[in-house]
Amino acid sequence: MKSAQREKAIELRLTQKLGYGAIAKQVKVSKSTLSRWLEDLPLTEERVLELRREAWGRGEARRERFRQTMRAKRDERERQIYLRQKKKLARISRQELFIAGLMLYAAEGDKKTRAEIAFSNTDSVMVAFFARWLEEFLDISQEKLKIQLHLYENMDVLVEETFWKRQLNMNQGQLCKSQIRPLRPGKFSYREPFRHGTCKLYVGGVMKKTELMLSIRAFFDTYSTHMRA
Repeated sequence: MKSAQREKAIELRLTQKLGYGAIAKQVKVSKSTLSRWLEDLPLTEERVLELRREAWGRGEARRERFRQTMRAKRDERERQIYLRQKKKLARISRQELFIAGLMLYAAEGDKKTRAEIAFSNTDSVMVAFFARWLEEFLDISQEKLKIQLHLYENMDVLVEETFWKRQLNMNQGQLCKSQIRPLRPGKFSYREPFRHGTCKLYVGGVMKKTELMLSIRAFFDTYSTHMRA
């Protein structure tokens, strides 16, 4: 039930540019719930002004303006945190970069296949980092890497394939046929412009996979013991 309501709320926001109040009347959920569902789908300044000009929408415009103000404050707080952390991380050792890649694969990489290193994520920056990490620490050239996209049926396949090739600096020969998935209830938000599907970055090689997995095991065996001590 909730997933269908969420899908309907997102659809009304994207297609009709409705405010929270108008959506709540149709979807029958609280505005606090809508706030969570629609957090990443703010109305444009122009639309807020339209609501303000419409007699029935004056209260709605005030609420949208308030949400915009709170979102701007949150964004500024997060920007300051980001800048502090970026400064702190500007100079890290090669060993720390090596460990970062190990932890990334430990969290998001494939552990089942012995003969293939495979890393999947929706974040192009993260995938690009891991591609460079493979070259830097496992001596796997970028030319050997391949990618495969997992997209939803309402996404433009050509646009998304072009996006990922550019982000990862790869050519058409490195792109395998994309997998298209049907939309499930509650997944309407994949129409959002900042969604580009999931990219699987992979390369074959038993010895490289073994080296990677044993490096991860060695790290945890070493430092889990230290933490207990």
